Amino acid sequence: MTVTSSPNAMRFGAIQIAICVLAVATAAVHIYLGVITHVMVVTQPEATAAAGGAAALGFFAALFYLDGLGYIVLTAALYHPAFARFRRLTRWALIALTAATIVAYFALIQGQYDAIGIGDKIAEVVLIVLLVVEGRRDRLPAKVAASERPDRGTSAS
Repeated sequence: MTVTSSPNAMRFGAIQIAICVLAVATAAVHIYLGVITHVMVVTQPEATAAAGGAAALGFFAALFYLDGLGYIVLTAALYHPAFARFRRLTRWALIALTAATIVAYFALIQGQYDAIGIGDKIAEVVLIVLLVVEGRRDRLPAKVAASERPDRGTSAS
């Protein structure tokens, strides 16, 4: 029996596993932050008022949930065969989401850094680096294949 793979098939190796682990980890952090922010709004009215009010914290809780969901959906789409033709666009969307998350953290945290936040930002930077490396590796076989075509170069006549 011969098994053939489609041109859109992707080898799932160490880089892809690391990307999935980092994306799921940062998604979990953001969903956790959404939950604790939502719980704070519901159970601690004094702390909620001191932190900007229920509307502001509710907005941040929603952003945390959406950020976590974005990581999960984009990572699943990145490796799902049905979306293979959109892999490059999906990878760039995941890079953009991750970069926006990092920028938003430092813009909004106002010097109140914590270990979870810094650890998550480190994971996000590593995620971006791995996504860029993976993207470059995905383009490499296409370039090599194009340069090895017999119709390029000198003629054999």
